[in-house]
Amino acid sequence: MRIGHVIIVLILVMAVVMAVLLVIPTMHRASYVTIGLVKVPTNAPRIIVSSVFNNGSQIPINYTCNGLDYSIPLYINDVPSNAKSLVIIMEDLNAASGVFIHWVLYDVPPNITELPQGIPAQYYVPGIGYQGINDFGKVGYGGPCPPPGPPHEYVIIVLALNRELPPLNEGDIGLIRSINVSDIVGYGVLIGYYGG
Repeated sequence: MRIGHVIIVLILVMAVVMAVLLVIPTMHRASYVTIGLVKVPTNAPRIIVSSVFNNGSQIPINYTCNGLDYSIPLYINDVPSNAKSLVIIMEDLNAASGVFIHWVLYDVPPNITELPQGIPAQYYVPGIGYQGINDFGKVGYGGPCPPPGPPHEYVIIVLALNRELPPLNEGDIGLIRSINVSDIVGYGVLIGYYGG
C-alpha cells in the first residue's frame, strides 16, 4: 500500500511540475511586435502619422536621393498625454544588408503636430530635437536611394516615450537599442515605397 501511495504522489508531483513548466513560459512571453529594429508593445495606443503621400503609396522624388533629398514632412496626432518625448525612425526594410536606417530624430517635443520638410542636417535642431547618424554615415535624414530593382519598403515609426533620451553622440542603431519596450507609451507607422 505504501508503494501505491508513493507512485500516486510521484504522478501528482510530475503533473504539477509539467503544468508549471507549461504555464511559466507564457507568463514571460514578450508582449510586443517588432517593426524593423524597433520593438513596440502590443497594447500601446496608436498615434496617427501622415505625410504628403498616402500610407502604402510611392514616396515623392523630392524626398529621395534622386531628387532634393529633403526630409519627409510629417503630421502627428493623438500622442498620449503621458508622453515626455517623441522619436522618429525611418528604416528601409528591403536593404540587401538587412534593415537600413535613414533617419532618427529624437527628443522631439510630444506636443508637436507637424515636422516640416527639409529639416537641416545638423545634430541639434532648435524647437525640433536631436538627429542621429544614419546608415549613410551622416547626421540627419538620408532619403530613399535603393539600387535598381523592385521598389523598397520604407517604414517611418513615431514612438511616444515616457522619458527623454539624453543627447547621444552615437549611430542610430545604438540610439534605437537604448529604447526599452517599457519606455514606449504610444506609436504610429507610415509606410512608403520607392524604387523600381
